[in-house]
Amino acid sequence: MGPLTAALSALLAADIGATAARVKRNAVLWGVIGLLLVTAYVFGLAATFLYLSALYSPVAASAAIAIAFFVTALVLFGIMAMLQGRDRRLVEERRRRRQMQTNLTLLAAAGILRKQPLLAVATALAIGALVGTGKRRERRRDD
Repeated sequence: MGPLTAALSALLAADIGATAARVKRNAVLWGVIGLLLVTAYVFGLAATFLYLSALYSPVAASAAIAIAFFVTALVLFGIMAMLQGRDRRLVEERRRRRQMQTNLTLLAAAGILRKQPLLAVATALAIGALVGTGKRRERRRDD
């Protein structure tokens, strides 16, 4: 097993090294992209200020840009609040559905147990499966 273990560890080390190099390269490229985008934003803002200051006074141009950013921030704040409210409602609806499924299953199990006591083991297994699957995290995203 020695040569096989050595070969597998060498492959794993090479794979980890390649992955680390790729992550470093991507991090540097994303950093450069971010720097260029911030620079473009600053120059765009300066160009907007210069254009508006040619039409109006510099104070009015600065105030117009500040008001535009303030209104944009308020709109984004409203959108964020709306999305958080929607997420809370979706979570509450999922919780209600899970509770309803559990209650209906328990009612069905109680009815089966009264009518056919020999199915107790099968019913207990079904309840266990339902409760076990209901507690895992949901990965799908509802829109």
